This record gives sequence, structure tokens and C-alpha cells, in this order.
Amino acid sequence: MSMNRQHRLILSFWGICSLLFLAGLTAWLFHYRFIKYTDDAYVQGNQVYITPLHDGFVTSIHTDDSFLVKKGELLVTLDETDAKIALEQAKENLAQVVREVCELFHQVFVYRAEIDLKRATLIQNAQDFLHRYRIYRVQGVSIEDYEHSIAALRSQYASLNMSVAAYHRTRSMIQNTSIYTHPLVIAASDRVRDSWVRLYRCKIYSPVEGLVAQRTIQVGMWVPEGQPLMSVIPLNQIWINANYKETQIKKMRIGQRVDITTDFWGGEQVYRGTIVGLPGGAGNAFSLLPPQNLSGNWIKIVQRLPVRVALDPQEFQSHPLRLGLTCSARVDVRNQSGRMVPDSTKGSPLYETSIFNREEVGDREFIDQIIASNLDPLLSEYAKAPLELPSLILSLPPLLEEAISEDNAIHNKIDQQIDHDLPSCFEDIGLIYE
Repeated sequence: MSMNRQHRLILSFWGICSLLFLAGLTAWLFHYRFIKYTDDAYVQGNQVYITPLHDGFVTSIHTDDSFLVKKGELLVTLDETDAKIALEQAKENLAQVVREVCELFHQVFVYRAEIDLKRATLIQNAQDFLHRYRIYRVQGVSIEDYEHSIAALRSQYASLNMSVAAYHRTRSMIQNTSIYTHPLVIAASDRVRDSWVRLYRCKIYSPVEGLVAQRTIQVGMWVPEGQPLMSVIPLNQIWINANYKETQIKKMRIGQRVDITTDFWGGEQVYRGTIVGLPGGAGNAFSLLPPQNLSGNWIKIVQRLPVRVALDPQEFQSHPLRLGLTCSARVDVRNQSGRMVPDSTKGSPLYETSIFNREEVGDREFIDQIIASNLDPLLSEYAKAPLELPSLILSLPPLLEEAISEDNAIHNKIDQQIDHDLPSCFEDIGLIYE
């Protein structure tokens, strides 16, 4: 080989190397230096744990691991015996309470009638006393008969006072309430509602649509309250946690584009994601034993922070993912218009379920039926309309007050008043309604 040819080959080699170097430098300057890469990324998502709200025996299981369940679909049934007994007891208690409240309503009306009756008797006793006293002054009646009239007047007045007090006592228990809204009925109704819901919760329904995983129960097994029975993984509530080094996050912003590839699908499927959140702390800060220099478990190493990447739900239809799959993430940090820390609470995902709204469906009708079947038809006016009754104040004219008192000078006082007050005495015996 001649020297000229050898020289040309050397020049060509270095020329090609220079071109490759320039091409690589250009690619790095205009593209790759803006790309942050990590293969420490995993598919994350919600795991909805199915737990019973009270203990019991498992009587049936309606699904299993890896099977799809719809929202509101029956998953597990617990033994209903205890719940049915409790509901029957609450039903009987409500029926008894309604009857007792109806008795209170009737009792207050009985006291009203009793007060009117005793008032009339008091007037009669007052008339007897005053008539006997006028005759007693002229010695037309024995002192024994006269004293008996005073005793009868005092006895009837005390009896009337007793009835008024009983009326007020019963009135205080039902005033301004109807039978349906009486506190005792409401409390008994709440016990029925609680028993109704407890019976409903013997059947456990799926709160979301997804795949069943981690079934840990068997038919006939006793499960305590709160023990996880299985989990449901909603496939439309999945995201990526890309664990970047702290030296890579400096220029990352919310809203930047992320290209995700998974080992599951390989490079043929690229998911287009978006950064929706940067973490509030590195993973070691949330570990069981966080690093502390004073305790001696601190080592200076580069930490990783989980960057949350949201994916387009439409891509799940043709290429679904599973929790825990490994991924590779590439973030383009050229767009610096976003923020590192959100300035608003809006934009976060909303997770909710409506299946628990069905727990009390029908309980109000069930309670109303119990109340209606035990309600006295004579009190239908007060079933839902509040009862309003006046308070009563017993009033007597001064003359009779003197007669009823135990004052030793009663005869002298009556002598001075009887001729003047007797005509209007009986008109003043009555009740003041307030």
C-alpha cells in the first residue's frame, strides 16, 4: 500500500469520526440534554380493599382472583341470622314505643277532663262551705258539719292541684311534638335504621369496577370486623411512579411530556404521559427508620424521588397495564412554563363510589309502616301535626284561699269578707290558660 493511499485512509477515518462526533454533539445539544431517563419506574394504582363492617361467618363468595367485577356487584355474603334477630327486636321496640307515646297523648287528655271534673267539684265544695258557714254563724249547723265542709274544700283543692301537676308533667313529654317526631319514637326508629343497615351490610358489594386480587377468605370462615377479604383493582385508576435521582429533577415541571415504555409490552407500545405531581419528599424520609446522623444510620447517597406521571386512559383499552409492572420513563424538560409546586388544589383526581347510598333504601317506608300499624286511629290528627297545649294556673278568690289556709284567725277573716265577697266568689274559681 502506497503512502498516499494510507494517508487518505487515515484522513477519511478521522473525518468520519469528526462527523460522528459533530452529529452526536448536535443531537445532545438540541435534544438529548433535555431528556431525563430512568428505568426505575413502576405502574401504580388504587387497591380497593374489601372489608366487612361487622363480624360474621362467610356463607358465599361470588368471585375470585383475576375475575372482573362491576361496580355494585355482590362479592361476599355473611351470615344474616344475628342481623335479622336484631332487626326484629328493634321493630318490636319501635312498636312498643309508639303505643307508649300514644298512651301519653291520651293521658294528657284524661288529665284535662279530670281537671274540669275536679274544678266543678271544688265549686260545689266551696258552695257547701260558704252556705254552712252562714248557718254556722247563727248556730244553725253543728261545728262538726262545718269543719267537715272545710276539710272537703281543702281535700278537693289539693286533688285539683295534683291533677294540674300531673297534666303539666305529661304535657312536658309531648308538647310541640307529633307522634312521628316524638324523641322516643325517633330514638326507636334510629335503632330500626341501624339494624336495617346492619342486615344490608351482611352482603358486601364491590365499590368500583376492576379485577379481583388477594382473596384471603373461604366459605364458612369467621371474619372479624375490618379484616381485608380481598381487593379490587380498578384498571382505569392507574399511573406511573418514575423514581428519578435528585440530580435529575431540577428542571422538571408539572405538565411536561413523558414517554413511557414497559417491559410488559416492550418498545412497540409507547405511552404518552404527563407529569402531574412532583413529590413532597424522598423515599428515605418515609421509611421505617429514616436516616439520622445522630443515630448513626446516615449515609451520603443520591436519593430518588417518585415523579407522578398520568397516562391517557384511552391507551388502556388496547394495551392495559397491571400494578407493579416495570417501566422506563423519558421526560422532556425543555418546556419550563409549568410549576414545581402546584398553586391550586384543583386538578387532583377524584375517587368516589355511590354504592353505599343504597344501604338505607326502603328503611323509611319500613319504619313508617311499623308506626302506622301501631298508631291509635283516634290520634291520627297528631300523627304528624305537633300537639300544642296551654299551661294551667289554678286561681281562687281570696275568700276561699283564706278558708283553705291553716291560719287560726280564719273565722275572723271570713266574717269580714263573706258578706262582701260571696256574690262573686264562685265566678273567680277557675283555671288560667297560658
